[in-house]
Amino acid sequence: MDKIHLREISCQAHIGVTEEERAVAQRILLDLILHLDLETAAQTDDLEQTVDYRQLVEEIRAAVGQGCYALLEALTGAVCSTVLRDDRISMVEVKAYKFPEVLRGALKDVAVEMTRRAADLSSTSL
Repeated sequence: MDKIHLREISCQAHIGVTEEERAVAQRILLDLILHLDLETAAQTDDLEQTVDYRQLVEEIRAAVGQGCYALLEALTGAVCSTVLRDDRISMVEVKAYKFPEVLRGALKDVAVEMTRRAADLSSTSL
């Protein structure tokens, strides 16, 4: 399976367990690995045969920015669902980084990593 890597997508998110933490948008970084068949795109040099990652990044940033999350796990899951709306993508790996102010000086970041397959999501939704 072929892969497209998207690294350090910068987003703003209202995220945190407390209302005070969610009140101000925080910086989130996302690393994605998209698993899909790129053979036709490689042979044709046609954008329509692959993922337009500029458009995908815009969709992800909009989804993250419009949501409100208590947990980084929920935000990461929402990013996976957004990516897998494109039926060409068979699997996605997402790693989301948060830089919690309350832990500044104690750690650099907190990250949650998830891998989701399109087949798994389609079988759970009825």
